[in-house]
Amino acid sequence: MLDITVTGNHREIGLAVGQQAAAQVAGSIDFYRVLFKAFNDLEWSTVREQTTKFQPFLKSRFPRYYEEIEGIAEGAKVDILDVIALNIRTEIAFGIFDENSRRPMAIAGVDGCTTLGWKTPGGSTFLAQNWDWKSRQKPNLIILRVNPKGVPGIDLPSFQMITEAGIIGKIGFNEHGVGCLLNGIRAKGVDPKRMPIHFALRTILESKSKREALDKIESVGLAGSSHILLADDTGPTGLECTSIGFQELPADDLGRVVHANNLILKHEGVFEPLWLEDSPKRTARLQELATKEVGEKAGFETILELFKDEQNYPASINRRQHGNNDSNTLFNVVYDLTKRKGVISMGRTTEIEEQIEIGF
Repeated sequence: MLDITVTGNHREIGLAVGQQAAAQVAGSIDFYRVLFKAFNDLEWSTVREQTTKFQPFLKSRFPRYYEEIEGIAEGAKVDILDVIALNIRTEIAFGIFDENSRRPMAIAGVDGCTTLGWKTPGGSTFLAQNWDWKSRQKPNLIILRVNPKGVPGIDLPSFQMITEAGIIGKIGFNEHGVGCLLNGIRAKGVDPKRMPIHFALRTILESKSKREALDKIESVGLAGSSHILLADDTGPTGLECTSIGFQELPADDLGRVVHANNLILKHEGVFEPLWLEDSPKRTARLQELATKEVGEKAGFETILELFKDEQNYPASINRRQHGNNDSNTLFNVVYDLTKRKGVISMGRTTEIEEQIEIGF
């Protein structure tokens, strides 16, 4: 697992990442070139056309992030449109499809992430997730430890995350104990004049509190559909997003937010076919497993244990490749935001290949 520590302004960060992870950035581009053709019937030239719709807004509204993308492209020696495409991959993969076509349903089964945010009885806040995706993308996952410096007029926190190479925001937390997770949601619609999902994740990682992050995201709106689970010492909040709106999902009576790959709240005017029949089952199963008794003794090992569950195997919380479907649980994270410590476990949770510690 490539583990990169970078310091500097956004362009310098991007340039360093592009240079050190050039092979992985190229690998991510190749992966999504194949995926968009297979599951959205989109040629890469069409994907690049989609990026040009986003490009003017991203450059004017998020200049620091755009500079970082420019740096990645320069460092990795790839076209900037290809790197923008990586950063709007959620909008393309899950928001662009024909309601009357059966072809996009082929994407069912390639995802399956299950997330948990928990303010435990002991007062600690945890974020935990199994990240499920196609195995071919696994070699292009990297750890980034980012220390933003030299950004005029802004004091940005240091943060650490696991991401797909070329994508500037993903699954991690910062020195203030503000963290985020992500579930893919397949709902039609993309708005290129709103914030891309992965920009929203980076915004969270650059915020000093959960409320600050929510206010920033909600002031712009999200370009596509997803569920973002964010938290700090005050506990977790889910943010169900579509291209036409968003709703906050508060913690339940046990302090938990549990989510998978379907919208839980009512979103008027949103077309969301149930593309993963196992999604509600995984949500219900994790709620069943994450009991008050578990919460009273919550720690890295006890929470990791929840994500080893194989009920409804192979489409379980701990997902497994089967038949022609090469989707697996590629990694798990357990983040103790109160202690500012996290463990990333690579591979299926019952077949851990490597564990990486992050934190402050």
